[in-house]
Amino acid sequence: MMETAHAVSDRPRHSRPRGRVLERILSSRARLGVLCAFLVTIFLTGGSSRADMQSLILLRPVSLLALGYGLLTLSRKHIRQYWPLVTIAGVTVVLTAVHLIPLPPGIWQSLPGRETIAELDALLGLKDQWRPLTLDPQATRNALFALATPCAVLVLGIQLDARQHEKLLTLILGLGVLTAIWGLLQLMGSPRGPLYLYSLTSYGSPVGLFANRNHQAVFLASLIPVMYCWAQLAQGLWKDIGTTRGKRGAMAMGGMLLLIPLILITGSRSGLLMLVFSACVTAALITVAAPSGNRRRTHRSSALARIAPAAVGVVVVAGLGLVTIGLGRDRAFERLIGSDPIADTRADLLPETWRIAADMFPWGAGIGSFDDVYRMHEVDALLRPSYVNHAHNDFLEVLMAGGLLGALLLIFTIMLFAVRGWAIWRAGRAEIRTNIRPATALTALAILFIASLIDYPLRVPALASYAVLLAIWTGKGTQVADLPLREHGPRRTRRGQHSEHGS
Repeated sequence: MMETAHAVSDRPRHSRPRGRVLERILSSRARLGVLCAFLVTIFLTGGSSRADMQSLILLRPVSLLALGYGLLTLSRKHIRQYWPLVTIAGVTVVLTAVHLIPLPPGIWQSLPGRETIAELDALLGLKDQWRPLTLDPQATRNALFALATPCAVLVLGIQLDARQHEKLLTLILGLGVLTAIWGLLQLMGSPRGPLYLYSLTSYGSPVGLFANRNHQAVFLASLIPVMYCWAQLAQGLWKDIGTTRGKRGAMAMGGMLLLIPLILITGSRSGLLMLVFSACVTAALITVAAPSGNRRRTHRSSALARIAPAAVGVVVVAGLGLVTIGLGRDRAFERLIGSDPIADTRADLLPETWRIAADMFPWGAGIGSFDDVYRMHEVDALLRPSYVNHAHNDFLEVLMAGGLLGALLLIFTIMLFAVRGWAIWRAGRAEIRTNIRPATALTALAILFIASLIDYPLRVPALASYAVLLAIWTGKGTQVADLPLREHGPRRTRRGQHSEHGS
């Protein structure tokens, strides 16, 4: 009896360490660590949109593992708090999966845009063949598995609090510095050297961790408002380098001085346009979110104090641009004012893609099927030695591939962020300062969306995951410290203290 009781009493002792280990593995701190490691993996292996890049051998399994880990700790509270984003992700996955469901021959052959294949089936005696809705099942399966990466970031990201998201913001900026420095090393090395991570890439351009110079430039341009947010979230005085805000402000300014020339020398015209947009909107945010100043100041001096930082920023951007152009290193400016046969071909793609989308409406050609479907319908006048793998207008490609449901999902997504941005902007300066992280995240997200009108940045795993984080941050309000009292009052802020106010 005593031995039995002794054995029973020992059981909790053995189970407690196991329970503690499980708690640590599923804790919020562990989720943050997993997401940070996952983001680093994504940026190191997911800088290309191609379905045949070798790094997918690592990225896809890691994405599925991260997604499974995130689903283990996902609660209804997280889903309710971020139901619009979860809905968008869920509908996207379901729509892609539905395109892979085999359909009876009679139904499939009656769908718009399937006439040519139906005639071939009749000639080959395959009229009774069941086929999925998509015209390229292999590409659609690849698109379905590709969704695991941004979905894993979403599932893990919505489970973190405001302080942890500030750490993620710091990590994103660190990855931005890494890809910028990597691009500089590529410039200093061989034009086809080992520093280029992908075999099909923009050789000779500072693409960094990406395969396409446009994606590198757009990502760097979107980091400008994010850097301002990172500095603004800290406490202290801008002019006091000893405070957290002063240190972050100095580092953010140094980062901008590094990014602007690097964007210009990538040779990306979309990056140049996004740089101008990013600088102007960030300058407007700086002006609006600037402290109102001491009540004893005149209205003119207070307004001047708010406008001065933005004006200085615009002058710095313009000055660096002129210096870069003067040194003959601005390939983007040269390409902007010169002719580009490839760009002209991309412009010709739009009416052709629209025609295909109209022929396939309302069901679409299948998620991810643009490459094969376009080659089926490509007119002789647009034939080139090079091939076209995307429409270079993601909104139009979504309509062509996803049909009516894809277009409705895209409209819902755009309206969701547009309404959020309008609500913050309409509420005035106080609301913008209170929600500085959502305001800057919406700015960066707008840069990616606008770039999608002439390119396909969101089809790159790294940029898609980055966009998911920005989407999460649009709903994460962060209260900025009461700057007038802190900057003009007698009390100084302690070093290293962070804002803890979140929504």
